[in-house]
Amino acid sequence: MLKPMTTPTTSPNFTRALRTPNLRAFTIVELLVVVGIIALLMGILVTGVRGAIGSARKTRELNGLRGVYAAWYQYANTYEEQLLPGFLDETTQANWKVSYTNSSSTTVARSLSQTYPWRLARFMDDPYGTLVSYIESDNADANSDVSGEWDGAPTHPSWMSAAFGAPGSTLALQPAFAYNAYYMGGWYQSSNGVSSPAFADAGWSTADGSAVTGRLVCTRLANIARTSEVIVFASSALRAPGNYRPGVNPEDRIPGNSWIVPPMLGATAVWEPFMGSQQSITMAESEGGAASFMRQSGMTDSGVLQVNTVQGVPVRRHNLLVATVKADGSTESASVGALMDMRAWIDAADRADFSHADN
Repeated sequence: MLKPMTTPTTSPNFTRALRTPNLRAFTIVELLVVVGIIALLMGILVTGVRGAIGSARKTRELNGLRGVYAAWYQYANTYEEQLLPGFLDETTQANWKVSYTNSSSTTVARSLSQTYPWRLARFMDDPYGTLVSYIESDNADANSDVSGEWDGAPTHPSWMSAAFGAPGSTLALQPAFAYNAYYMGGWYQSSNGVSSPAFADAGWSTADGSAVTGRLVCTRLANIARTSEVIVFASSALRAPGNYRPGVNPEDRIPGNSWIVPPMLGATAVWEPFMGSQQSITMAESEGGAASFMRQSGMTDSGVLQVNTVQGVPVRRHNLLVATVKADGSTESASVGALMDMRAWIDAADRADFSHADN
């Protein structure tokens, strides 16, 4: 006898296994690993973007330097190879009976034309765009001005006081690029009615010990022998004495300056890479001071700039390097350590540790 067919039954456990999906959640450790990877990738991306932005800004800075150099060269060609003076005090301008005008043909106050920008402006298509556009960018501190406060703000030289607040003072005193004013063109300040460039009669010794007087200041284009080595313009800031580390004291955001000096200005040690208190610049070079030690040892840039007296010193914008243009028009981004070589500043210098007497 056949039995009727019946629907097979399944055990409760088997039914539950078929109906329950096999889901597995992330553990805390796995989530932390994923978040860490994402953070690492974001860090790499941000670093790359910052590097690209910095490179673009540096390229723009070097292009600006080329424009300033072209105007400087045109000035020399216009005036029979006479170089643009680095500085002309008000008395010298009066004695020489010279005056300068702006784009509106208005005579510029002599307090403003002591430094180079207003005297070079007529040879430039867009002096404001070239020399002070950095102030309007996001690299500059919108609240800083000629007489304002910033990191390392100095007590300004007395001759600058008459220019503060005057129309065009920013162009005159805070351009993006500084002139090698003492050794290119000359720094003229009147004394007893006579104007002559600083260090014009200074004495110095050659590498073989021969005594020489003068020849330190180039006043004509043809006088420059090492055109591919000597700096004409560079990025600079006027700073008070102190030690400046770019990571702590950002240099993209401080005002520019119209002149720059080498590490040694005459017999004065002005700036150098800071190497610690054991090699303090307070000692004279003859006593093993830091200026002498640095140049003789060949040490590299420490990343910290030590400033010893108020002066126009190198500033490291965008990629922690100083933008420079040489007398042949070539541009370069240089480290502070590389700029310790005095041959980069004085055409007559015949060695890295060159120095000369004051007038």
